[in-house]
Amino acid sequence: MLRPTTAKAVATAATALVLLAGCGGGDDNGSDSNSSSGGDQTSSTPSAPQVASFDPPKAFATSSAFGVEPTKKDNQYTFTAGMVGQTTLIAGLEGVSGRNIAAQGKAWFYPATEAAETTETLDLSKPMGVQVDGKDVVVMAYIQNDKGNGTQKSKGQVVVQWIDAAEGTKVAEVVADLTPVFGPGEGGDDVVSQAYDAATGQVAIGVSAGSQAAAKKADVVTVYADPKTQKSTLIPLVRPAGVLNGIVAGSKGGNNESAKDGTIVIADGAGGKITKQTPTKQDYLFPASEGGTKRAYLSGHSYVETGGMEDKYDNVLYSVDIATGAVVPTKSSLVEDDINYRCLGDRANAVVCTQGEGNSSEILGLDDTTGKKTWGYTKDSASRIIPSVTAAFHGIVYAQTDTQPVLMDAATGNDVKSGLSTPSEGATPTDGSTPSSTPSSTPSEGSATQQGPDPGSANGSDMSLFDGTMRSPVAVTQYGGTYLQNKMGSGFYTILIALTPTA
Repeated sequence: MLRPTTAKAVATAATALVLLAGCGGGDDNGSDSNSSSGGDQTSSTPSAPQVASFDPPKAFATSSAFGVEPTKKDNQYTFTAGMVGQTTLIAGLEGVSGRNIAAQGKAWFYPATEAAETTETLDLSKPMGVQVDGKDVVVMAYIQNDKGNGTQKSKGQVVVQWIDAAEGTKVAEVVADLTPVFGPGEGGDDVVSQAYDAATGQVAIGVSAGSQAAAKKADVVTVYADPKTQKSTLIPLVRPAGVLNGIVAGSKGGNNESAKDGTIVIADGAGGKITKQTPTKQDYLFPASEGGTKRAYLSGHSYVETGGMEDKYDNVLYSVDIATGAVVPTKSSLVEDDINYRCLGDRANAVVCTQGEGNSSEILGLDDTTGKKTWGYTKDSASRIIPSVTAAFHGIVYAQTDTQPVLMDAATGNDVKSGLSTPSEGATPTDGSTPSSTPSSTPSEGSATQQGPDPGSANGSDMSLFDGTMRSPVAVTQYGGTYLQNKMGSGFYTILIALTPTA
């Protein structure tokens, strides 16, 4: 991507920063001072104490709140929160914005495109956290329509950006032309699934066809991209569920009633060739995981003809060894409805799966090394409810019930007594400082030795936007967590809440 050099391009990037990175209050640190280059300048990071961390965090304090204003492209449904290393993130169709959890350095913004007049961004991935050359890197993928130039026809494309999480500068970029799959003048519209390899930075993005004409050629395509080679490959008719060391695992099939053609596939990412296919005989087969797991996870279900009055379904969660293609099925005991699992890995050894982000009829825990079920229960359990799982990290599952955020042991499914909003007594952050005994609007490392700005008022934070009710984070690292506050006000579309760990 060429960095903006014209006054118009500079103004576009600066405006986007105001919309994504600088809203919600005064900015004593000049958060937009490095925005006009679209990620070209390195933000100033002064010498400061190490940011407090717990691995994994078991309690948080609300440390900052950022209001996000309406834009011509984004609304509350397009924004998504994330966290990579010490950087909290909010991403939308305009681009992605990052801030250090302890307000060390300036906020940064990197645009989805620098050619806003000729490029339309239609959808985006959630932020993905990977390592490239030892650095924490944010990966973003955008489905775009390049409107063409001169006599050139418009075309669909997927832009994948690898961005230094601390500095907001570009590490690598790949632009994948969708024309070979969808045809001239055609493109995609939605990200149907995403997968990433945290160790290599390789990603696989599933893109649905943007029109009936495109769908006649292929209803979906996987875009594989590698930051080292900065090359991409298109794998038609495949929805990605996992990627590891250049190998992609995914699903293939029509996803129609009585089709029985759901197939697990293994493909070479760089070459795009399918090397193994395993039929499941399911009517519907979809990727269940969002990446960051050792294995690939897929959710399958079919209607079962019984001849009786009650509907019955065959629900199976498939765990796939990406390197070999070996499959471990976990059959659900529930048959009265179809289940579409959503699986989150803890980036260690465990995976937890529920039925989407809302009400779930079943929760499963799996060993990410073997793919086998280790625990689980259903809505019929007499003693437990199924929470809405929002994140998982290093042995802990973060979830939300109707009344409160909760923690669970990722390996056993047992409740963890330390709550999200109350720090454990005697716990000490890994930087050696002393945590506060109650939640506050400042990070737990805010002791007498802490120097620098207050995260509660720096880089556009305005703690008056926080509604006073902490929710379970949707992204977690050892340095904290983030989520989007549903309650809006003061003309904002949404509020990005940042949480610092206290236990």
